Amino acid sequence: RLERLQRVVTKLQMESGLCEEQLNQADALLQADVRLLAAGKAPQKAAEVERDLDKADSMIRLLFNDVQSLKDGRHPQGEQMYRRVYRLHERLVSIRTEYNLRLKSGAPVTAVTAVSVTSGQRRPEPDEAPLRYLQELLAWVEENQRRVATAEWGADLPTVETHLGAHRGLHRAIEEFRAKVERARADEVRPLGAGDPLVLGGGDAAANHPAVPPQNSSKSRLRHLESLHGFVSAATKELLWLSEREEEEVAFDWSHNNPAMAAKKESYS
Repeated sequence: RLERLQRVVTKLQMESGLCEEQLNQADALLQADVRLLAAGKAPQKAAEVERDLDKADSMIRLLFNDVQSLKDGRHPQGEQMYRRVYRLHERLVSIRTEYNLRLKSGAPVTAVTAVSVTSGQRRPEPDEAPLRYLQELLAWVEENQRRVATAEWGADLPTVETHLGAHRGLHRAIEEFRAKVERARADEVRPLGAGDPLVLGGGDAAANHPAVPPQNSSKSRLRHLESLHGFVSAATKELLWLSEREEEEVAFDWSHNNPAMAAKKESYS
């Protein structure tokens, strides 16, 4: 048993290193495209970044399963390996958030950009930076609202713990999003001159697309996941206890010659 668990530790160490390399590669490609966007050029590596992130996501799910087998086997390195994989997951969430926010929605804003003027005639387009930033935030909100709404729950302790760890990382990113929302709201109502407010799509963006992160959904999911984890943990302990008692009963010597029979009868009574 110890040899098997030690092989799992070795596998975790090797594959977590590979996963870290995958994340480093995705981050390097992402930063290169971010620099292109800052220079007014089109990104070149978006598809590769998304592919690398998906690979890392799949690897981390398998790593969490291996970590759970260590924890179930009470291996001394179980908690250490869990922290290592959890840090990888946090980094994945961070890179994917930046990708969704800065690259996936980084295309120039054109069709949805408009300026309201009292004369009814279109003025020259203003600096698109605030508009583009607002569009990026809206895309981020929609993407993460979809992720929260379609996320799975898990049917046993390892998968529930995996989903709980994953959602804690996402929830932290959502909680940190408020400063960006406040900046977008400030930009949204900033006057462009001659008393004309900056608007999106010819109307009030806050009314059409409330730029509020899916905080309520995320909080609700986190609360339900923690409740589910508590229930499944308790149920798993009870099932393990029943399994241990069953093994004792099956292995017990039920013959009359067993000197422990009197104690057994007393225990049953």
